[in-house]
Amino acid sequence: MKDLRTGVYALVILNLISKEGPIHGYGLMIRVKEVSDGVLSPSESTVYETLKYLEKKGLIKSFWGKPAGGGLPRKYYVITELGSKLLNELNKEVVGIVEVLKKVMGA
Repeated sequence: MKDLRTGVYALVILNLISKEGPIHGYGLMIRVKEVSDGVLSPSESTVYETLKYLEKKGLIKSFWGKPAGGGLPRKYYVITELGSKLLNELNKEVVGIVEVLKKVMGA
């Protein structure tokens, strides 16, 4: 089950970075909870492990910057060209998977 959750979080985080980036890790954690109405509630470690994985695969890149309102520098994430390409493909696949699940679950 952990692998399935990890995949879901990776897909959600990649979509959020694509739509809302540059964004920092804590901001991503909050946004995941908000957009899922609390259904998804990743821990800090889950978010940061996912970000490390996505960056290692070349799907996102990071940089240090200061928040708009001031404060300590934070690590921000943006999607790469490879990440955008893969995300488009994955999102199409997910739409098909959701349709299959609806049929299987009798929805």
